[in-house]
Amino acid sequence: MALLKKKDPKESFWYTAVHRKTVSSEEYKKSVNKVITIVLLVFAVSFVVFLAIAVLGGITNVISIMTHSNLELYGLAFLFVFLGYVVSFGKWTFFMKKLNIKVPILKNFAVYMSMYSMELTPGRIGRVICAYTLHRITRVPIMKVAPIVTMDLVTDFFGAAVVAVIGAVYFNKFVAIVLLGAVISVLPTIFVLNDWFFRLLKKLLKKTKYIPAMTLFGNQYFRTQHKLNKPSVYLTAMVFTIPSALLYAMALYFTLLAIGAAPSVSGSVLIYYSSNIIGTMTGLPGNVGVTDGAMVAMLQGILHLSIPASSAVTIMTRIATLWFGLVLGGIFLLYTLRFWKLRVGERWIQIT
Repeated sequence: MALLKKKDPKESFWYTAVHRKTVSSEEYKKSVNKVITIVLLVFAVSFVVFLAIAVLGGITNVISIMTHSNLELYGLAFLFVFLGYVVSFGKWTFFMKKLNIKVPILKNFAVYMSMYSMELTPGRIGRVICAYTLHRITRVPIMKVAPIVTMDLVTDFFGAAVVAVIGAVYFNKFVAIVLLGAVISVLPTIFVLNDWFFRLLKKLLKKTKYIPAMTLFGNQYFRTQHKLNKPSVYLTAMVFTIPSALLYAMALYFTLLAIGAAPSVSGSVLIYYSSNIIGTMTGLPGNVGVTDGAMVAMLQGILHLSIPASSAVTIMTRIATLWFGLVLGGIFLLYTLRFWKLRVGERWIQIT
């Protein structure tokens, strides 16, 4: 039997992102092809999940409900999700302003939107690619721009947890499980907000070969992170995060209207974020499968929809939120990959 050829780690997408000072046209094309491959794999997984939901709901009835829905109302679901991105972008620019990093607004928006292509990476850790793109544009060391990405993600978790808990308490439903999910989703963020764990690792690994690089990158990261790690910054971030979270939840509201249901905004918010919190507890990329199943169950239990209607609404809502962001982010990622090819002498911005 022929031995499998061992893959060179230097050919990986991640190695290119972290180690390459310049990216050739050939490496750029390889990166683009890998992004396309990831998107296709994600769609394959999503198709299996959606097919399973449709089969459980009675595939003929589910398809009939989806095809007979009001497309104008369903289109509003996508519009409100996009408006959520725009509001969230305000938070992103706020973080950049706090660090005195300036990028032209349209270029900055493209970089920001490219993050959503990585929603299916575990813990959304793939968003670090966005930090590398900012590094290529601004020439600011990657660990000095990475806190912008992590703070955006952390405050998203905070906002989702706050909205979910308020909804659960207001309706007095799923309070315990939502509180548990909120704690589980927010708790890991302490590792990127505080350097105590980093300092512990330095002590444990002080005699290893990894300590010089880890110390360099870690010190840079937390030195910048401390500039953002202030109560006033978090409170300002919530001014953007809470409205954007509510806009995302409106995708479920308009999807329900599109199939002829009569939902309330508050009920839609509760179901949307409670199901997402339950999915977050599993740690699965994009909460695929778990959030979908939880949403189907809650639509039946709270709104008393039929199984076919609950299945159709879940599929349509996930398309308008997770998969819409994935596709839109993938398009922007393919566009922003061109910034990786900048020559060292090229600059578009001034750092103050």
